Amino acid sequence: MAYALTQALADPAAAAHHLLHDAPIYGVEQASGRSGPGGAAILDLTLRPLPALADDDYPVEHARVVILPTLEVHAFPKAGGQPFKHRSPYPLNDLCLQYPNDDAALRWIPEDGLEALVTLIHRHLMFEEAWRRTGTWPAEDAPHGQPGRGTHPVTTTDLRREARRWTR
Repeated sequence: MAYALTQALADPAAAAHHLLHDAPIYGVEQASGRSGPGGAAILDLTLRPLPALADDDYPVEHARVVILPTLEVHAFPKAGGQPFKHRSPYPLNDLCLQYPNDDAALRWIPEDGLEALVTLIHRHLMFEEAWRRTGTWPAEDAPHGQPGRGTHPVTTTDLRREARRWTR
């Protein structure tokens, strides 16, 4: 069962402890949690790269996750001075993790829980580093901005198959 965001809001330090000691996810090296303004939960994470990426000198990543009482989530890289391909516009400038109008099968939703959120953030940070090194996003790359109508098209066969597989 996923660790609910409502649990993280109620006790951010316990959520950080869960990520470090109980969560079945890879790469959480350090985690701390505290309550923030307006009842938000703030989690600071240190995420180590996958072993093959560590062998290629991918960096340990640092991120801050802010969970609002509305269950809206924002993730901020704590690295300074690096370019990022997928960031939301100013003023937040948080990581652009997904297109909110895409099919739910292609998005993280609060019911997926804290572990899936941290995995999404971790993967995103590794993809950003891959993009910085190669100039290519290592998965189907969602465009920014609003599509003319509906949602952005899914362009690869693999992602169309996964969308059908994970239909909610």
